[in-house]
Amino acid sequence: MKEYFVGIFENDAQAPLNYLDDERKAIDVLLLQNNDVFNKEIIPNEGIDGFISKLQLLTNDMTIFHFSGHHNDTDGALKLSDEIFNDKGLIEILNNSPKLKIVFINGCSTQKIVEALHNVPIVIGTTTPVYDHFAKTLSTRFYELLLNQKDNLKNSDLISEIFKQAKGFLQGHYQNPDDQERGPMAADEIDKRVNNYSFKINNEAKDFEQRLTYYADPDSFPVRNRFKSLIDEIRNEEKLSEDLYKYYPYFLCIHLEILSDFDDINNSIYQKLSKERYWVIRSMFKEFLNFLKFSAYSIIWSISKESPEFKEKLTDQLKEILRENLEIGWGSYVQDKISEHLVYIYTNIPDEYLENNSLWKELKTSVLQNQSLFKEMSDFFSEYLEHNDKSKHDYIKTEFYLEKFLRNFKFLRSLAIESIYDVFYNQFKYDDQRSYIINRSYYPVSNRPTALDTKKSVVHEVNDNERAIDIDVHSVYICTTLNNNGKPKRELNLSPFYLDVNSTSVAKDKIKLYYLDRYSEATDKLIYREVINAKVYRNDASKKNKLGEEIEVPLNEDMILGLYKDGKKDIIEIEEKKKIRDHFEYIKNLISYS
Repeated sequence: MKEYFVGIFENDAQAPLNYLDDERKAIDVLLLQNNDVFNKEIIPNEGIDGFISKLQLLTNDMTIFHFSGHHNDTDGALKLSDEIFNDKGLIEILNNSPKLKIVFINGCSTQKIVEALHNVPIVIGTTTPVYDHFAKTLSTRFYELLLNQKDNLKNSDLISEIFKQAKGFLQGHYQNPDDQERGPMAADEIDKRVNNYSFKINNEAKDFEQRLTYYADPDSFPVRNRFKSLIDEIRNEEKLSEDLYKYYPYFLCIHLEILSDFDDINNSIYQKLSKERYWVIRSMFKEFLNFLKFSAYSIIWSISKESPEFKEKLTDQLKEILRENLEIGWGSYVQDKISEHLVYIYTNIPDEYLENNSLWKELKTSVLQNQSLFKEMSDFFSEYLEHNDKSKHDYIKTEFYLEKFLRNFKFLRSLAIESIYDVFYNQFKYDDQRSYIINRSYYPVSNRPTALDTKKSVVHEVNDNERAIDIDVHSVYICTTLNNNGKPKRELNLSPFYLDVNSTSVAKDKIKLYYLDRYSEATDKLIYREVINAKVYRNDASKKNKLGEEIEVPLNEDMILGLYKDGKKDIIEIEEKKKIRDHFEYIKNLISYS
């Protein structure tokens, strides 16, 4: 792919710029000499109709936009050969041109445009009126120097240095054919003219690095080295002794593991811009949003058990949103309203109920502070993505989302999924205290660096009046692994939204996690979907893209008995172990209409 230069050169017959055509021709020749790097569209004196029609075609492809001609700062408009075009309209167009890296507005007093173009990586303009011949000489010198070092098109600081070089040549020697005066007085005049120009770098512009560096050549994006450097940097900063992915809970860990497996020759397809890598990252974000969603349900459920008055604070609108999001699955093609619903749900959980639980507060803070990022991600991943050369730009954008994920949500690195699969009721009892023997499993199976020890079975003591544990009913918890005494601490019961189906089988040393995809009120069934391990299924495209197998758990007792008679004993075991119907019935009653 090439850079795309769009140049507008508009003169005014009533107040002609004598050197404008010379500037256009000089830049045109430079671009022709570098046609291996540039596509170009030069638009000379085509007036308002040509300006609008051409820009409509080119807005989404251009990487450099250049305008030379009259600009009226008082009117706030470009003066075309037959009409004006208001600055507001131009600013709106350029701020929303997705591939733009440089805008050069070479007219009088364009600083207001420069300041308003906050979403363009590099903007060049003028602070005062400028002289025709000087404007022509400076712009052609800039593009000549820039094209002498084509690699510098990818570095904002070097482009800035090149612009200073262009000004330096004119400060060193500039001769105006309309003014033959030389000497110190002329040098002072040159300084005034040079200082009329401003150069701005907008580091916060959307997709800054992608637009500046990789649009013309997406294959140059250093996927493997960049990601490896990022996770090494995080491990060094946080003094982590194990691979980074091991610090994440199961549903995120399994995706990060495959992205981080640099040495496996069979894993090479995930170490470059590819649809396979894209699907892994996309699936990880979906799992993260699902986790935030079901954590909100679990928090609301836990609060209501401890504070019965809380139910009265659940508005009808909140209940409607909660019901709606039980009935739809947040699959790979995530819905448009995900971020809006997340923000609404967490906003309606009063802070007073979160004071004693740092994780609950962290979850709410994460959603509210990153709502624009969640909206952007949801919209991006909701779009259908064709696999072709252009899709590589979307793969690059996905890499930037991955980096934001690792940097913005550090708290996830102290969480773990705990699956409890054997509980011996009342094995020990003294007054109101009961003790349970609990077999605990984490993912990955190898030691978590922050876990207490390597024991799979521990004795856990809990008082009858301990809040929101329900350890004798459900089996999947989110735990924090960093706390004062070094022991994993149960923070949130995620059942029945997450199931470890291995907890009812012989494979009790591993977690096989399913999440609640949707509830069908028509059939009174819960449909669970597997949290797929992309590494295991990397050669099975149907599983990767569909995100694993489904299981259905009927809530009707007769239907469950019917499955049992049909030989599907696993559903009976899951139901008996998890008490799903009891738990889900409580949720339904909690969010039902008053």
